[in-house]
Amino acid sequence: VGGTDHVRVHLKTQMDYQVRKIWNVISRIEGNQEKDRWVIMGNHRDAWTFGAVDPNSGSTAMLEVGRGFGKLLKDGWRPGRTILMCSWDGEEYGLLGSTEWAEHHAEELKQKAVAYINMDSAVSGPNFGAASVPSMWRLIRAATREVKNPSGKTVYQLWQERAREQSAEPDLTSAEAGTDTPVAEARIGALGSGSDYTPFLQHLGIPSIDMGFGGDYGVYHSAYDSFHWMSRFGDPGFVYHVAAAQLWGTVAMRLADADGLPFDYSDYAKQIREFFNESLKHAKRLKLAENLNAKEMLEA
Repeated sequence: VGGTDHVRVHLKTQMDYQVRKIWNVISRIEGNQEKDRWVIMGNHRDAWTFGAVDPNSGSTAMLEVGRGFGKLLKDGWRPGRTILMCSWDGEEYGLLGSTEWAEHHAEELKQKAVAYINMDSAVSGPNFGAASVPSMWRLIRAATREVKNPSGKTVYQLWQERAREQSAEPDLTSAEAGTDTPVAEARIGALGSGSDYTPFLQHLGIPSIDMGFGGDYGVYHSAYDSFHWMSRFGDPGFVYHVAAAQLWGTVAMRLADADGLPFDYSDYAKQIREFFNESLKHAKRLKLAENLNAKEMLEA
């Protein structure tokens, strides 16, 4: 924290370690054509402190999507595939709720799960971003073309404009600027870990998405991640919460109602080729390339 060698701090922490029960809340809308194919929406409910962004912006979006689905059901709609809406507990303490549920239902999920769509910190500002498996890039982009931003433009338009502004900055490479290719289409990142998609993607191989609207979120995991911060700085008027709910619901409905699942495996193949070529360049720099059968891999 600064100061000199003469400044010393003695810090004592008191931790309330107890075994406590946690609860996952799962709602289910049965599909009327393929009820054993599941589109899973997920967000966690527990927070470090108040959690206005993380996770309550995502919980708010999920409740609004649920309200919309309820209205559609009353009007006679039924999804083609089953939709599960999952409110996870215990995420902040090691992804416990989602991991235990995914492990408990692992065999069934491997057979039935179509995709997992996560919204954790759904809104902390106006800038849309997403990470997913490559086969779902086109699905995400198509959905963002249908949802309006509070400015009146589509989410896609503002997302692309921001990516192009960043790619035009002279000190950035195309990769740093956030583009899939040198032409400036906004980059959809690869999923790492850190939220509830982890057991679905990394443990069970279920195609997954994590998305939301970001910004200058300097209050992460602090007591200042509050309703006051959100209503004054994060999303005054809660207009991006509306867009987040519309986007989440649109993606889920397209996965549930499409005659054929909207996955594009040519994008997946291109991304694997790109990853392999990057690995090959790295191997050459380390003089390890002779140990790789590049021709056979690229042909595959």
